[in-house]
Amino acid sequence: MISFFRKIRQKLLSENKLTRYLIYAFGEIALVMIGILLALQVNNWNEDRKGQKKEEAFLSQLQIEFVENKAQFEKITAFHVKSLKSCEWMLSNQPFKTVSLDSLRYHSLWSRTSYTFDPSQSSIVSLVNTGAIELIQDEELRATLVAWPDLMVDYLEEEKEMRAFTVNHVIPFTLDHFKLYTEEERFDAVLDFDQKQLDKYLNLIARKKRMLQAILTGLADQENADSKNENNQVVEAMDLIIAKTKSKE
Repeated sequence: MISFFRKIRQKLLSENKLTRYLIYAFGEIALVMIGILLALQVNNWNEDRKGQKKEEAFLSQLQIEFVENKAQFEKITAFHVKSLKSCEWMLSNQPFKTVSLDSLRYHSLWSRTSYTFDPSQSSIVSLVNTGAIELIQDEELRATLVAWPDLMVDYLEEEKEMRAFTVNHVIPFTLDHFKLYTEEERFDAVLDFDQKQLDKYLNLIARKKRMLQAILTGLADQENADSKNENNQVVEAMDLIIAKTKSKE
């Protein structure tokens, strides 16, 4: 009988040791898992901080870039408006028999000027080409940045067309018929044009006028009252980028 109770006692002690061992083992496993999870959390936190710092750096670059871009765009737009008004003046006052020579000289000059917008896009190119665009958390800003290069292609196409027309047609005509680089600077040579010369000159000015109007007011979709011309789209895109990249400090 005593031997039987000893066996039971030994069995209970053995099972108790096994239970303590299992509890200890599970505790060790739990500590390891907690440690791993904490390490992953810290690593994720560090990566998030790095991502935030990179995003802040890109936002700062974009802010500087687009404040300068907008200033340049406004300047170029003002030149387009000035050139357009001179084209309109030239067409309204032909054949120039009763205008002052100073006015003729001024508007003749501005009617053949041409400027193109040349925005800095290095930050956007870097963001898109490196895949860092995903660092931009603001979805509206990210979408605007992604769309910006295509918007520029569409907008600049008309400006480049206008400049090419000016360089290839308007300026050669004036060089042939006006004395631009003499001491007298005879812009008033247009007064002596025959009808054929005058018609050709006015056709060039009229074409230039239409190109400037297309740049400034665009050809909005007449079936869609809410459509915006590319000039307005460029302004809205720049305003959004400037507003959303402004430092919150």
